[in-house]
Amino acid sequence: MAYIASHQGKTTRVKILETSPNLFRVTLGEREYQVDFLEPQTNLFSLIIDGRSFEVDVDAPDRSDLFEVVIKGDHFEVEMVEEKKKKLAMKLARGASGRQDLKSPMAGNVMQVLAQPGDRVAAGQVLLILEAMKMENEIKSPIEGIVSSVTARTGVPVAAGDPLCVVEPWEPQFGES
Repeated sequence: MAYIASHQGKTTRVKILETSPNLFRVTLGEREYQVDFLEPQTNLFSLIIDGRSFEVDVDAPDRSDLFEVVIKGDHFEVEMVEEKKKKLAMKLARGASGRQDLKSPMAGNVMQVLAQPGDRVAAGQVLLILEAMKMENEIKSPIEGIVSSVTARTGVPVAAGDPLCVVEPWEPQFGES
């Protein structure tokens, strides 16, 4: 499993591989360590790292990526996030840009088409509604833009991955707002 660890503004890639029960190969950045792991009490870990013994107290609220770590009386606050989750969060924070070819996320029936070619739409605006397994699913525009084409038709079934519509980025022209 790969993680991104952050402490005091520094980030490091951490890769953890269990090689046998309670034995791990841990890679921090470019350095690799052999770790013998034991949890004698909840949140208290006994680690032997490359032959050196450490007692580590770790506390984290449920479902949090932020950990309070105490080693030999020194306190550290470390954020530890799965690498895939961190990359997805960074991608979402950047936001979508450029032409958006919206495809059906699932098989279902097109219940309603709310946007037509030429419509100016806001990011997050509902463009159409799909019904799948008796649930209505809103398909929203990921960007502010102009709908350039709509292939989805009300009442027509779609498969996962079928094209629904295209939204081009909106660029204000001189005198527009």
